[in-house]
Amino acid sequence: MNSLIRKNIVVHAFVASVLALGLTACSQDAPADDVAVAKMPLSEMQATSYLPLNPDKPGTPVTIQNYLVPGKFTLVQFFSPYDGVSPGLEPQLIQLTQARNDIAVRTVNVNRPEEQQGIDWQSPVLEGSGIQKLPYFQIYDQSRNLRAQARPAYEQVSQWVQSLQPAREPY
Repeated sequence: MNSLIRKNIVVHAFVASVLALGLTACSQDAPADDVAVAKMPLSEMQATSYLPLNPDKPGTPVTIQNYLVPGKFTLVQFFSPYDGVSPGLEPQLIQLTQARNDIAVRTVNVNRPEEQQGIDWQSPVLEGSGIQKLPYFQIYDQSRNLRAQARPAYEQVSQWVQSLQPAREPY
């Protein structure tokens, strides 16, 4: 009977430790890439030129490095639907990826859906990032190294988008 009690104690201790580990894991924030796009096969993700990274969970941080495309410039746009520029820029960025096969675009919506009607400056995406103006761009080179961000990246994106416009004929 003494050995039966010991076995029960061991089993209960094991079950308690498994439950404790499970509860600890559940109490932590969801993994940064717990979004639908994280479940895409790598080949499909890399073949997709324009890819919103968190459309199913806006405001959720993502690990950008997981979505950079080797062999292409990867443009990452952090945006809010309320930033005044991004909604009109989206069709141009899609057009850019169609015109230039050496560019991939990844977008990150900073606004959480339950927040106010405006830019969600307290978003987990922006927490500790130093981003103070949206849209905010980062450009990674073909080797997945960060080459430009903030104003220099914005200027490069503007040049790329402007190059899509047909040249105007003189009057």
